[in-house]
Amino acid sequence: MTDLDRACDSQESTLWAGVRCTASDVLRWAGLPAQASAATDEVYFPMRRVRAGQALIHEGQTFERLHVVGSGSFKFVQTDIEGYEQVLGFAIHGDFVGLDGLGQACHAASVVALEDSSVAVLPFAEMLAWSHRLPVLESLLHRAAGAEVQRRGDTQYLMSAPSSEVRVARFLLQMAHRQAALGYSHRRLYLRMTRRDIASHLGIAHETVSRAFTALANDGCIHVSQRDIELVDLPALLDLQRVTRGRHAAERHDEHPHGASIDKPARAASGGSRVH
Repeated sequence: MTDLDRACDSQESTLWAGVRCTASDVLRWAGLPAQASAATDEVYFPMRRVRAGQALIHEGQTFERLHVVGSGSFKFVQTDIEGYEQVLGFAIHGDFVGLDGLGQACHAASVVALEDSSVAVLPFAEMLAWSHRLPVLESLLHRAAGAEVQRRGDTQYLMSAPSSEVRVARFLLQMAHRQAALGYSHRRLYLRMTRRDIASHLGIAHETVSRAFTALANDGCIHVSQRDIELVDLPALLDLQRVTRGRHAAERHDEHPHGASIDKPARAASGGSRVH
């Protein structure tokens, strides 16, 4: 066990003495309420509280457990050798955290709380043992693995857009879809992450994110009040997310379908930020 692992284990043991949830709770959070039963009511997992800005998992930490978000939200972060931080994605209620450690000795990214949050702690070796007598727990692991593949596909879809406004539109629609799946409004979002976090995730400068929000607001697509975002014109956002060229280039093409060639969009600036 490394010094990092000892520090993480010590931190974990002092935060949640005696606080537990059942496997039935985890199944409900993960979107499998029909799979809960009297048997899963008898399987308990420890809970952990994670304060805003605190790391749940550290990059390089030995993989031993998975986590399911019970409340709050997190960001996945990698830091390069020069100290630049890249945000890989975000986790909200019901999402699994720590799946990057499957098949690996260590976690490839840190997981940091965006707000005061709580997670269920699922020791992986115990989960495998329990799944032999409770197949629903094996189904839970399969669902978690599938969700991780979907998350990475969503990220690739975001990054394939050449226009910053299209990337922001896709990001907002993805967050709205995830929120709606939890039974919340699909039009009103409260973004727990900063503009800089969004920029790092989308691979653009944070000033560009602010300009994209302003442009979308001026076009009547969204209404912005700091971190509160209302999706005002969903059809327009859905149309915009399907644009595969620069937004303005596509508009020029529509106006002049037989015109000259369209300038290639400029490469987006890096959205990484130096960690001090």
